[in-house]
Amino acid sequence: MDSNGTNLRILQLGKFFPIAGGVEKVMLDLTKGLAARNVTCDMMCACLDPGTCEEEARKTGVNIILCKAIRKVAGTMISPEMVFKLRKICNNYDVIHVHHPDPMACAALLFSGFKGKIVLHWHSDIVKQKRLLTLYK
Repeated sequence: MDSNGTNLRILQLGKFFPIAGGVEKVMLDLTKGLAARNVTCDMMCACLDPGTCEEEARKTGVNIILCKAIRKVAGTMISPEMVFKLRKICNNYDVIHVHHPDPMACAALLFSGFKGKIVLHWHSDIVKQKRLLTLYK
């Protein structure tokens, strides 16, 4: 609950679906844990084929908003749809919990116009794509 006694609405914003690694697993665990405590918590992530991911997403027991990715480049899903979907729904949330490093989630949040609270969860430094890290900075 927030200071006004209303339920918080939280959006976990990050990388991939289906769950492929540690970042995604942390997002799902947080979403499930908060939901178990009666906190509204959804997850938004990119998927190369949302049509095939929908059934698996339903099996998680949480609301996962899938955004069509056009390609995966250097460990990042390229999903212009994420920018547009987040812009459309961001005001339904009090907090956006963004999981980094994820340039696509960062761009989506930047262009969303979201004015609420942001939690930044830094999972790992970028070590393999050193040239891209310079651009990302």
